[in-house]
Amino acid sequence: MPEKAVKKDIININFVCSGNTCRSYIAEAIATHLLKTVYFKRCPSLKDRVSISSAGTEVMFSEIPANTYRVLDIFEIPNIKFKPKQIDISIVRSSNLIITMATSHKKNIISRFINIDEKKIFNLLELSNIILYVQSENIYSRKTIERGASRVSNMNMDYPIKPAYNKYLLEKDNINYPKNTKHSKIISTVDERLKIIKTASAESIIFPLSIDIEDPFGRSADVYIKVAKLIKENIIIIFNYLFNSKGAQYENSNWS
Repeated sequence: MPEKAVKKDIININFVCSGNTCRSYIAEAIATHLLKTVYFKRCPSLKDRVSISSAGTEVMFSEIPANTYRVLDIFEIPNIKFKPKQIDISIVRSSNLIITMATSHKKNIISRFINIDEKKIFNLLELSNIILYVQSENIYSRKTIERGASRVSNMNMDYPIKPAYNKYLLEKDNINYPKNTKHSKIISTVDERLKIIKTASAESIIFPLSIDIEDPFGRSADVYIKVAKLIKENIIIIFNYLFNSKGAQYENSNWS
């Protein structure tokens, strides 16, 4: 059965790792905290319109490791009510965006669940780098498409840069939703930015050497701290693009 359309009034974001006890749990806690302390304050209309959750591809344990809690305490991020959850078709179908911690998680989801929208599934580092690519003024602020296409050609890439991306240039100043922005306009704007990401994924030329977040399970607190810091940095890049500052420039800037 083909995947049904997700609800239009809520943006559902799910983080996925293997056991849902370390990386994806940390990502959910960080993302939830950032929304409450930063993005909802900048745009109150986002409240109750963004849902954050997480799951695992191979859940084996019901307890969260002590180092997971320790690293959240170090980052001053409150623990969330939580029980490791196995990913299933309902989670996949209801998600507007699925962010995995490693390539294996992404492949697992795609191979396990048929007739789903594969374009909404990204590795965390892959997604943040795609966003940086979309926002790159060095590429998109050129006066002609030919110059941009020439640069890509010099990088041994065989695809042109699409003219349509020009309207999504990164503004120099941060963009914030006006406080009176309507819920429907916010959701439609975020949906539009998700579409940009999906389109850009096939053409992105900026990728890290590795797009996997290492699994800290059973390792020292220092490893957990390193992992949590990387997760937080990349979630901020993604949320800044989707929800307010450093977002894409739209032709219709009147969002009220």
